[in-house]
Amino acid sequence: MVRRLLTLVLSICLMAGVAAFSIQLNYLGSFDPPRDGWTFDGITVGGISGLTLAPDGSFYAVCDDKGANVDPPGLLYKLNIDLDASGIHGVDVAGLVHLQTPDGGSYTSGSIDAEDVLWDPAGFVVCSERDQNNNPWIRQFSHDGTFLSEIPVPGKFIPASEGDTQVRGTRTNLSFEASTFTPDYATLYVMNEEALVQDGDVATPAAGTPVRLIEYDISNNTPVEKAEYVYITEPMFAAPPEGKSGDNGVPGMVYVGHITSQFDLIVMERSYVSGAGNQIGLFGVRFDDASNVVGIDALANPSSPQTVSILEKTPLLIISDNKDLTQVNFDPDNMEAISLGPQLPNGHYTLIIASDNNFNPKYQRNVFAAFEIVPDE
Repeated sequence: MVRRLLTLVLSICLMAGVAAFSIQLNYLGSFDPPRDGWTFDGITVGGISGLTLAPDGSFYAVCDDKGANVDPPGLLYKLNIDLDASGIHGVDVAGLVHLQTPDGGSYTSGSIDAEDVLWDPAGFVVCSERDQNNNPWIRQFSHDGTFLSEIPVPGKFIPASEGDTQVRGTRTNLSFEASTFTPDYATLYVMNEEALVQDGDVATPAAGTPVRLIEYDISNNTPVEKAEYVYITEPMFAAPPEGKSGDNGVPGMVYVGHITSQFDLIVMERSYVSGAGNQIGLFGVRFDDASNVVGIDALANPSSPQTVSILEKTPLLIISDNKDLTQVNFDPDNMEAISLGPQLPNGHYTLIIASDNNFNPKYQRNVFAAFEIVPDE
């Protein structure tokens, strides 16, 4: 089918649908840590926005607090997650990693909004959605949190304004939330949450939002951008009441090309609508013949309409507060983190998603949910 974005401006060719043979995500169970008073070494645990698995079986979660609840900000929690085929039986904090600035100091309030973390042999890759100037960044750190290097962010992602009007770049609080590595740590993928200002609108109940997937070659000392691809989210799953709001974007993804021949990525979409609650969508994504749009500065450019092939996506699982839509008996929250987990005795990989409670225990919770990835034959 053809999905059109910004009529008469950008025509997008979409080859999507449910494949005849698809991997399955079998729900194993969930675990809720203490809703209030979860601490380690005197520091409150919360704001979990990214999750990554280390080779020793431990996990690292990044806290996205900008300094209001964790001082100094820029914190990783080392987690032990007790997981087997019958579910998650416990989540315990085993340590902390404090990230350092390029000059070796601590981050100050508002200078970091860490949204995702990836373990690699040299340390960690951390994506920050914004700094004091609202600019996103991607940085490499050692395993003890020492700053190592900056991964260059393409200019089209850096916010710019003409007067009071933003004309380019990531929207406030809608920047880099999703990242993943290939198993050899040679290729890094990073995706913004909702559309760049020059690429189109944010999600609505009628239409999704176009986001860019950046592909970096980081096999050498100098990371190099190789490609950008267009991914279209689903629309918001419900219309908010008059005067209320809602959204849908991409908070996380994982590479699965080594697990299944059918997909390269599993992408998580998260929608929140006032009065309707939360909905999480997990989609299998293939690169196939998707267009490399690295040379296109603005997808929504009336003076230069473009026709591009976007990333192919297949719905795998819907987790929703709407009982007519959900496919899993699990109450979702503000799910922002996603990671591959350990393999089960049958050889199947696990998938874990976790929520960001925004340090608001009265209304939101930390929760972890696990799934078994059953690959296509």
